Amino acid sequence: MQKQGDYERTITLKHNECPAKMNVETGEIKVLDAPKKVNNNPDLIEFEPSAIFSRSYSKSWEFLYYKTTDKEYKVAQYLAFKAKAFTNSLEPLSDDSTVREIAEATGISKDKVTQTFARLFELGVYGKWEVNELIKGRTKYWIFNPYLSFNGKRVDKNIVTLFEKTAIAKAFKS
Repeated sequence: MQKQGDYERTITLKHNECPAKMNVETGEIKVLDAPKKVNNNPDLIEFEPSAIFSRSYSKSWEFLYYKTTDKEYKVAQYLAFKAKAFTNSLEPLSDDSTVREIAEATGISKDKVTQTFARLFELGVYGKWEVNELIKGRTKYWIFNPYLSFNGKRVDKNIVTLFEKTAIAKAFKS
């Protein structure tokens, strides 16, 4: 129910405009949400709107393709799929993981684990992070390079900053 003196108006806006209302007594301006874009193409649908998507960057993967062996590239792809949403954490993999655990998790032979992961680390496919947490104590993390791909709608800017000087980031920016 409207109070006395309240009113409604219908206004027409251009595609690059959004509505706002202003309190003439206080000068407060409140920008109202713009309506969602209407899909006028019947052949396009909004596919799983609540899903967490994976973004992948062609230039970065192409760089990696030419710099790695088939096995190294395959492991990098596997790690991209396993990276956690929003943080790109490769947990449970870390420096504390055994060669056997890494071999089982990635599907490569135990004798190739050390060499393969050393090469991927050298190229900047993943980074290592260590922190001393109050409850867990010293904890080591592996984080996948977001300049290759990341899962989720957004990624933490601190994670992006960790990788911004890697060869992969340079390929991404080229």
